[in-house]
Amino acid sequence: MTFISCDDKKKNIDDKNLTDIINKDQQPKNEIKTIEVNKENKTLEVVDSDYKIFPIDESGSDSTLVEFITKLKKIVSNKDTVELFKSLDTSIIVSYGGGIYGIKEFSKNWALDKPGNSELWKILNKILNLGGTWESDEGKYFCIPYAQSSKAFSKYKYDFNWYFTAVCISPKVSVYKEPKTTSSELGTLNYDIVEIDPDSRKTDFAKIHTIDKKVQGYVRTSELIYSADQHLMIKKIAGNWKITAFAPFD
Repeated sequence: MTFISCDDKKKNIDDKNLTDIINKDQQPKNEIKTIEVNKENKTLEVVDSDYKIFPIDESGSDSTLVEFITKLKKIVSNKDTVELFKSLDTSIIVSYGGGIYGIKEFSKNWALDKPGNSELWKILNKILNLGGTWESDEGKYFCIPYAQSSKAFSKYKYDFNWYFTAVCISPKVSVYKEPKTTSSELGTLNYDIVEIDPDSRKTDFAKIHTIDKKVQGYVRTSELIYSADQHLMIKKIAGNWKITAFAPFD
């Protein structure tokens, strides 16, 4: 199965915009450092690892794309299906593996006959505020969110399982001993790439470990972006920006 989502993350793509962020010349290191005490007056530990993806947004290089994304945010805020459908390519990909595409199937997949109850708005609101990167597989397109960027992942030779890989989207993601915020905190992650226990993937708390397995515990899923989840692929078609795909790794 080919992972099409945001290009093949195993490709080595040289992009000057990311040089300072992902430090291509460094080899992954894993050092434990202490940080300030938590609410229980305990000193927490944070992994200083190169297995991280820091926030980036390359949309600013094209003012028309910024305008399109700004409009999308307003559409999502208003739950406006009429304007949303105008932003979709007529052949929008809904499922790669299932070969599902088209606006009608998109609407059916996200239950947009009752837009007020659709999960689509919550997901789009989250990822549209994260930013994205330019990708070049099958023609130049813009990928949102950045946490599924092929460029950022391409520096690592690690054999990621995309179904069970995620990226922390905060500089201070608490790791708990048990799946609840009242549990003891074991440490803090800083934009780390983590692996997920399959049994906890769709729960409020995900059981995770860092790539080197030095930090293990539970984090809130709201602070993660899963590599296999939906992403936006945005392309300019006949002079107009369109969403050409919103599909998971399937």
